[in-house]
Amino acid sequence: MTVERTEFGPWEVCFSTPLDAEAHIVRGYLEHYGIPCELRSRRFGMEPLTFGALGLVEILVPDAWSRVARGLIRGRLGTHTGEHSDE
Repeated sequence: MTVERTEFGPWEVCFSTPLDAEAHIVRGYLEHYGIPCELRSRRFGMEPLTFGALGLVEILVPDAWSRVARGLIRGRLGTHTGEHSDE
């Protein structure tokens, strides 16, 4: 999914997780490598849903950085899809 941003051009989701802490860790990891990123949560504060699409926290990066960001995340998680494995 691509999101329009003014700085760096359009941005897209490179990773999503139901866990706030994991989203902040991944964001810090990407920023450590100089990749600009932002977090977007679809949760409603009064009723914090933690399941399905409404419970996800998404990490957005500029389109130009999306391939690099996904590669770093895949390498760090040790998976081919950028999602957790059950191993």
